[in-house]
Amino acid sequence: MNAVYDYKKRRKFAINKYQRAILRLSLLPTFAFCILTTAFCLRFRLETGDLMIYGTRLGTLNMIDEWLGIIIVTIWFFFAFVYFRSVRVSGELVGSFERINNQLEKVITGEIRQPLRARDSDQLARELLQRVNILIDNLPEGKLHVR
Repeated sequence: MNAVYDYKKRRKFAINKYQRAILRLSLLPTFAFCILTTAFCLRFRLETGDLMIYGTRLGTLNMIDEWLGIIIVTIWFFFAFVYFRSVRVSGELVGSFERINNQLEKVITGEIRQPLRARDSDQLARELLQRVNILIDNLPEGKLHVR
């Protein structure tokens, strides 16, 4: 009855169903900003071709090309940073709740009767699991009846 739960190390940048809402909140506006800014920069670059016809010096066009490339790369680097940071922060906030639900399901079915653990960085889960473990310690043996 007291099977040991196989505690798996956190996979980097794995996303569970609880993290998706948090990620949508941060990533959709950031992605839209990056797309719009990139489109604006590319449109501006096309307009510089028309300037060449009217006598713009080659040095000016080279400078514009260099800066537009740097701006576009910087914007997408910013998006990548926001993405990876959002995944990391949302994982620290709610990443363990899917694992906790799976462990609680095993407690309900009677497969395990041991205290549940939280990762070191899971402050919210640690506080919740302190109370859940008190309930687990006071459960009767065998399968629980679920309403």
